[in-house]
Amino acid sequence: MTQTATEEEELRAFVKFSAAVTGFSEFDLWGTGQAEAYYETVVDQEGLEALRKAISSDPSAPTDPVVKSIIKLWYVGVWYGPELTGRVDVAAWTAPGRSGAKPAVPDDSQPEDSLPRQGANGPRNAGGVRAGDSDDRTPLFVVSPDAYTEGLLWRAIGAHPAGAKAPGYGSWANPPTFENH
Repeated sequence: MTQTATEEEELRAFVKFSAAVTGFSEFDLWGTGQAEAYYETVVDQEGLEALRKAISSDPSAPTDPVVKSIIKLWYVGVWYGPELTGRVDVAAWTAPGRSGAKPAVPDDSQPEDSLPRQGANGPRNAGGVRAGDSDDRTPLFVVSPDAYTEGLLWRAIGAHPAGAKAPGYGSWANPPTFENH
């Protein structure tokens, strides 16, 4: 991507702000190779003005939904639009069969809106929308082919992305080592 001086300044401001809200250094964020892709995603999905507003917010107390989406983007490489932030389908992630585990919380203790619903059009997705329903929400999407492997969550938990970066034969037999973040 060829950038003007202003676009370059906006990108640098985005990375600087992202460092403040993710807890990783600017150096670490640039090192993922995802800075431009993430910047472009936020601008394409929310607009430059929404990004500027998010960047001008207080990074120590991120309440702006766009800021929350930016944090998730850096950590997992998936764009969760602000309308989906906080609306994760808890039941799907804790359902029996996932790693053989039982649900982390009883089904009846979850808020009604977080439970998957069955209906004529089938189950709802993570945003609460049934297949076939019309909705203005942007669906979740992985930003780039490298976004999963470069997600900050792997560094934060001291692990490697399964099937993507070889940590070395037998390395999973040893407990993870944590970087000082």
